[in-house]
Amino acid sequence: MNYRGLKQAARQCLHDCEGHPRRLTLLFLLCLLGVSLGMDLITYLLELQLTRTSGSSFDAAGLRARADLWTVLSSLCFFVVQMLWSAGYRAFALQLSRRKPVAFRTFTVGFRMIGRVLAVQLLQLLYISLWSMLLVVPGLVAAYRYRMALFIVLDNPDVSASEALAISSRLTYGHKAELVLLDLSFLWYYLPGFLCSMLVTSYNYGLLPAVAYTEAGYWATYLVNLLLPMAMDVLALAYVETTNAHAYNWLLTLDRARREEARGYHMPGGY
Repeated sequence: MNYRGLKQAARQCLHDCEGHPRRLTLLFLLCLLGVSLGMDLITYLLELQLTRTSGSSFDAAGLRARADLWTVLSSLCFFVVQMLWSAGYRAFALQLSRRKPVAFRTFTVGFRMIGRVLAVQLLQLLYISLWSMLLVVPGLVAAYRYRMALFIVLDNPDVSASEALAISSRLTYGHKAELVLLDLSFLWYYLPGFLCSMLVTSYNYGLLPAVAYTEAGYWATYLVNLLLPMAMDVLALAYVETTNAHAYNWLLTLDRARREEARGYHMPGGY
């Protein structure tokens, strides 16, 4: 895999694109942030109402039940929305890699293919989770084995979720280590998000200095966790995902060449 060539092709696609990829990425992120903040606001209002409840314990218990139910349902809804919205960004990156016109409407592809997109992502998550129950390494291998499944569904809407996973397994056969190295070349992009998640985890488990647990420390932690990953995404998400789309295109071309060779030399009746 020519990592430098893939990255250069991605940069060239972004440079030649007339749709302002970074501006569209910012709109993409703001829409997802708006959904998240809206749900958090409702949760906050429910918790505030609960703390101010001065009636019977029965009223407080009922309000607590509603707050807990909303927390579960909102988390589930946001998980689904995030999967569908992120699938739209994959479609956006795939079109960029093929120099096709892009627009904000591209991000809605996941919602227009809701059944197929959810099926492939949930099945992918299930398989990776099952392999991860054995050891970490089999889970990582499974993650890279099914890495291209979503691209395949977006590229071929008639393909089923199980077929997409099988095709991804075929495409990535013998190339998983190369995909790992491709990800490692973007360590500068993934590292800030990882550090922010570690910061939040440390905050939640009380591992930070006492000053972090003041009101100012809370807001500082919240803003760093919110703004730093978003800034990195605005600057580099289109570049990273377009490079991944180029990797998919390369694997697809390689697979077609192998299939044509197999058809020509070994399987004249079809493949």
